[in-house]
Amino acid sequence: MSRIWTRSEYHMNKTTDVLWRNECPFCDNHSTKDTLIHTFDYWKIILNKYPYSGQENHLMAVPIRHTQFVWELNSDEFWELPKVHAFMKEFYDNLWEKDYFSATRETMGNRSVEHYHMHFIPGRLQGKFIRCMLENQGFPVDAEVKIKK
Repeated sequence: MSRIWTRSEYHMNKTTDVLWRNECPFCDNHSTKDTLIHTFDYWKIILNKYPYSGQENHLMAVPIRHTQFVWELNSDEFWELPKVHAFMKEFYDNLWEKDYFSATRETMGNRSVEHYHMHFIPGRLQGKFIRCMLENQGFPVDAEVKIKK
């Protein structure tokens, strides 16, 4: 199993804003061999070496073929996605923490790797977290909407 690094270590060690196709860590099987959890025909599940929350069960689903955006997935990759999500559900069901959420970016804005990937992070997002995140980034949020606690 691979060593888990912190996000600050990631930012200290990175030499560029975005890792493009020619330096893609997800395409390089040597880079992912110690983080590989499971392989499907068109996807692989890897451990995130630099988890956002420092949790060791932060996984990522990565198409084996280098694609930059979800709309570039071919039909085989797309139709295998339910298997990927079923694997994640079973993986997190076997942990003491059964709650998890997934996240992906559909644009290159603030991404660190060009290769499309989905994050699966253990835990539960509270309703106010997303609202606060949007407000802090200047998105209009309806103040009349009440969030249950």
